[in-house]
Amino acid sequence: MKRYVMIPLLLFTAFVIMFISVFTSIEYIHDQAEKPLSPSLVLRGSITSSGGAIAYNSSSITKRLWGPKALLESSCNEELEKIVQLKCEEIQSLPHVNVDTPYAWVELREQRQQADSTRFLVGTHTPGGNTGLEAALDLVLSTRFVFSKTSTQPTVETTIDAGLQKITDDYVSQIADQLGPERAWIVIISNKGDILAGSAFTKNKAGSSPLYQELFEPGSIFKPLVMAWALDVGAIDTSFTVYSPGVTQIDGITIRDWKFLGTVDLTKALQQSSNIYMATVAKKTGYDRLIAGLKRYGMDDPVLHFPGEAKSILPQNTQASLLNAGFGQGVALTPLQFVRAYTAIANNGLLYNLRLVKSITVGDQHIEFPTATPTRVVSPESANIVRNIMKTIATPTVSAAAVPYKGKYFNVAAKSGTAQVPVNGQYNQTDRLYSYVGLLPGDNPEMILLISIDRPQKISPSLAVYVAAPWFRQVVRDVMLFKGFIP
Repeated sequence: MKRYVMIPLLLFTAFVIMFISVFTSIEYIHDQAEKPLSPSLVLRGSITSSGGAIAYNSSSITKRLWGPKALLESSCNEELEKIVQLKCEEIQSLPHVNVDTPYAWVELREQRQQADSTRFLVGTHTPGGNTGLEAALDLVLSTRFVFSKTSTQPTVETTIDAGLQKITDDYVSQIADQLGPERAWIVIISNKGDILAGSAFTKNKAGSSPLYQELFEPGSIFKPLVMAWALDVGAIDTSFTVYSPGVTQIDGITIRDWKFLGTVDLTKALQQSSNIYMATVAKKTGYDRLIAGLKRYGMDDPVLHFPGEAKSILPQNTQASLLNAGFGQGVALTPLQFVRAYTAIANNGLLYNLRLVKSITVGDQHIEFPTATPTRVVSPESANIVRNIMKTIATPTVSAAAVPYKGKYFNVAAKSGTAQVPVNGQYNQTDRLYSYVGLLPGDNPEMILLISIDRPQKISPSLAVYVAAPWFRQVVRDVMLFKGFIP
């Protein structure tokens, strides 16, 4: 019997709660509508490139007001123009979100004018959620203001060089069109870690940024980093040589070079990109010391501390992983983590953390974000030995990395890399990622450039000197000329 009494009682209680909720909502609507038209403005702050050029425009605004339908639905009248401070054509564009009362909620939304070219660094601000710098600084950028044409907006000045960004954008677009890669990117940072440009292409439908949310195995562009560390900890010296028959066994593990190389010394190891030499170097360094070195290069630390930043993969404590790490396989980093490590080669052994934000200004408050204090990774001697060898690579007698201009060649330190791409945990013989890293200029570098082309579909599997080198030469030429460096 109690059960039959309880059921109607519960239904009645639910009805009362629902009635109160609806009544309260209607009363709230009427209370709001009785107030004078009171527009408000959500004015999202600007994100600019270095020097103030707009990267992401500050036009993300939402004007909201309650009012009588008859007034709000008028196509145009002076009273509404005066109250809302909008012109007739703006009023006519207002979408009306009507409610079942004599009043309406009116809203005008203007999409944030975002530069697609910088979205892989700066991120996006969309109804679906923020990414990148837009997400990291959302509390700063989304400050609310009373509606006024003189409202002060927050301004975030980045380190991005608008001219360099235009260069990298253009070339990444060309690479995507002509080669059909799965991914491609070009990153340029200053020798002190300022991110100057970052452009990318990806077929990844999830829309993540290849620059800091996706990993890649660097391959042979990793070798200079390992070599500098091995020199510094005394695992090898400048007289160290290895004989390369083209293919050999090290501790029962097969290691291959791209051809017979014979006796390989320090210089030839990088010039001819010897896997056998670098696997031997990794073995002599040992797992513990190698891991310590990779961590000194910052390879286990995030770069930007953005939401969704990928975590690197360092070698496992097995002999195969150790040997492969010597030539950049079995190690996975983000492109930004990789170029950060190269600041140690560019700066006589000193590593700089990356910087994307130069300053933030809100009203009369201005905050500068200085370059971080560097940390020493290797000695100046070790870094300079490696950089000087890299300078010999970018010459017409050694490799395709030489960058010609009017019968001369730019002073560049470079290294190519052709890496196998793991797919579902397995390597195959056709998937390749082609990269070049360059220090510009080779003497006293001011910039570090990385270009990578991942699994291009419109060409046959080859080597980086044939796939990435032509693009490397074009990008380096334009970047050097833009910055005023002439051979």
